Order: sequence, then C-alpha cells, then structure tokens
Amino acid sequence: MPSKRSKQKNVQRFYCPKCDRRLWRVGSLKYFLSHTGVLENQRCVKISHQGALLVTTKEVCVDGNSWIEEFVCGEHGTLWMKLDKQADGSLSTSLATTNDWRLTNYTLQPETSNLSIDL
Repeated sequence: MPSKRSKQKNVQRFYCPKCDRRLWRVGSLKYFLSHTGVLENQRCVKISHQGALLVTTKEVCVDGNSWIEEFVCGEHGTLWMKLDKQADGSLSTSLATTNDWRLTNYTLQPETSNLSIDL
C-alpha cells in the first residue's frame, strides 16, 4: 500500500531573492494574471495568433499558469512573488513588479496606500 504522505517529499521550496533564506507561504489568495491584447495572449498563454484573436474578442483571458502570491521571509518580512508554472510542472519565482500587479483584476498593489481610506 503506497504511503499517503509520499507527496510531501515533492514539495517545492522557495527562497528569498535578497538573502537566500527559505520563504514560507502565507496561504493567501492567488492573484492570477490576465491578458487583454492579442500579442499578450499569444505570448503569455502560448496559443496561436488566430486563437488569440478569438479569445480577445470574447473577453479578458486569465492565465492559469501565472499568479502573484504572498510569502514571508524571516529576515525581510512579507514578499509578494510572481509564480510561473513551467511545462514540467515546476514553479519559477520572481519578485512581483508594478507591471505584474497591473495585469491582475481588481487588486491594489500592497505597497501603495489605499486612497479610499481617510486617516
């Protein structure tokens, strides 16, 4: 009988780009990136030009292989990382940029102040 915990060995670990210490997932929402232009759809979602034209005429295309997620570093605190799922199933990480946050729907970049709240 196979072990029920055998998947725990295959958990991918993420490391801080600033200090190379291990990052821990917070369990927050995943903010998936969305694409509106034909060239963005073709490049990021990896579909043909004709397919990108069809998708773009319908609505915004949400990329299920790229998202922004919150992590915690013991030294640097909260970090927002952009994760990209590769063809082999592994995840590559990079710090989320302002442009990445613009590609998410209905979200505010966490480093900026919320203008709707008066202090």
